[in-house]
Amino acid sequence: MTPLEGLLVLDASRMLPGAVLARMLLELGARLIKVEEPAAGDPLRGAPPLVDGIGAGFADFFRGAESLRLDLRDGSDAARLRKLCRSADVVVESFRPGATEAWGVGPERLAAANPSLIVCRLSGFGASGDAARRVGHDLNFVAASGLLGLLESRAIPRVQIADVTAGVLACAAILGALLGRARTGRGSIVDQPLASGPLPFLAWARADAAAGGGGLTEPAGLLSGGCAAYGIYTCSDGLELAVAALEPKLWVGLVRMLELGGLDDRGLDRGPAGREATRAVRERFAMRPREHWLAEALRRELPVSAVADLDRSAQIGPLLPSAGRRPRRSAPSLGQHDGAIWREFSLDEAGD
Repeated sequence: MTPLEGLLVLDASRMLPGAVLARMLLELGARLIKVEEPAAGDPLRGAPPLVDGIGAGFADFFRGAESLRLDLRDGSDAARLRKLCRSADVVVESFRPGATEAWGVGPERLAAANPSLIVCRLSGFGASGDAARRVGHDLNFVAASGLLGLLESRAIPRVQIADVTAGVLACAAILGALLGRARTGRGSIVDQPLASGPLPFLAWARADAAAGGGGLTEPAGLLSGGCAAYGIYTCSDGLELAVAALEPKLWVGLVRMLELGGLDDRGLDRGPAGREATRAVRERFAMRPREHWLAEALRRELPVSAVADLDRSAQIGPLLPSAGRRPRRSAPSLGQHDGAIWREFSLDEAGD
């Protein structure tokens, strides 16, 4: 039995944050009905690259979901959503603050019909206050958080940091709300701003700044290339290794492997002695091919990994490999389950 087996989630969100959240809830065993705009559905459906006419991301994230077309701006479809919510455990939405209230499907209205319902709002900068009026996408959130300023040459990240992390944080918040409901019998409203997605990545930098270190401004801190024990090194064949020998015993094991004497206390040094250690390690790694060093590190149980291309990266399986999953199914076509859901929940009958 999976942890969320028997729970019904209505996902009216759009794009990546909600998709990440949906994937996690599906892998935890929830039944997930994807509530989509009738004409085109979630924009993620059309986000390239396309595979058989559907966005590859949508196809992967929504495996095992069901699709129901509802136009929440339409009074009749809004009433259908309210009726669905009587049977739901969780509702997820990502519209601008105030939109769902105007359509008659705001959190308070839904909770009035089902006091045990948990409503998760994936807002941009929060669901209330002056910041709620601001709009943005992943790059805006990463920039506003201070994380973009930490990246070399202000490079635009090749992955969506805020979107993905906000989805993960929302999943944790929903699980907490479900635990609270199990104790009290009452649901709750969860607001997960996308703008807070980058904050976990800044914990170390902010702590360093608070302790008098460089924090957000120092270009080469302890975990960003400022010490020999934590860095990227190139081997004789031009291929790269990532080294993360932070603990003293691991650093000592590394320098023993490299046959470098006199460096036992220099792994975390950020001064001249540390820079000299970095140079020595770099020169030694450059003497042999990557496979040699990987084999040696594995034998000695040291934290040394290949810097892999995406198509050669380690296959780590599902997002939640220990949760227990339903049989693998494909993502639904737009409106694929309209008829079945209408019949199951009597959505053609009056009343909400």
